[in-house]
Amino acid sequence: MAPHTVNTCRRPRQAGNVTLELALILPLLLLILGGALDLGMLFWEKQVLTNATREGARAASKVDGPSGVGPARVRQIVQDYLTQHRIKDANGQPLVLSDSQFSYTWEYTATGTLVTVALQQIPYRMMLLPNFRSFFGYTRQPGDQTFFLQARTVMAAEWHVSVPPSP
Repeated sequence: MAPHTVNTCRRPRQAGNVTLELALILPLLLLILGGALDLGMLFWEKQVLTNATREGARAASKVDGPSGVGPARVRQIVQDYLTQHRIKDANGQPLVLSDSQFSYTWEYTATGTLVTVALQQIPYRMMLLPNFRSFFGYTRQPGDQTFFLQARTVMAAEWHVSVPPSP
């Protein structure tokens, strides 16, 4: 009885099929990869914003009376954190917080004083995903790739006086 052999060589037609399949699926794989990178960077920037508000709230909550850290110092702490992590504005320049983007408040409750540090309208530019829409007949408008993020942290203050820190 003759041994059965398996022919492992591909015929030219099969090799062409593999090339065609790769050509058809490669754009979809690149879109998925680009989307994962864009969304990963978006998530990272959101985490940086949340950590910046957390650092500001932590500094504000550990104040030792009204002579401690004021709103100007809390804002500087948040700004330093954003600068350290190279957060950019919509034009690609280092982000400088404006009065409309930063807020620091405190509230007296029955359980104690709550300190709130918030960031709003922080721009984030998507790099890859908005560009893919043009392949489907979408006409891009200026600013289409910009999303606005926000972050907010509330902490219990450790000061035990009736007057919060002044600026």
